[in-house]
Amino acid sequence: MSSDSTIRNLIAAVMAAIFSVTLFDAVFHLSNIINPGVSNIYNALGTQIAPNLVTVVIFDFRAYDTLGESIILLTAGLVVLLIFGKGLLGDKQ
Repeated sequence: MSSDSTIRNLIAAVMAAIFSVTLFDAVFHLSNIINPGVSNIYNALGTQIAPNLVTVVIFDFRAYDTLGESIILLTAGLVVLLIFGKGLLGDKQ
């Protein structure tokens, strides 16, 4: 019973935090203060930093995102091999 109430309390805390951030943004208009990002800088100066924009996107701070996607793809491939290739690695009798 206590694990159910713990999960409910956790969900309630997350929902309260999301509501608080949304309310704070609505009152103080934080979305007008936030800068659009550095993509405009990379689009303007990207060819001076690297030979083409593909290299700029892959090797800038977004490389962490690409690394994460690669790890997810590798993990998915390993899981598929473990599930469907279960009898292939064992002793064949």
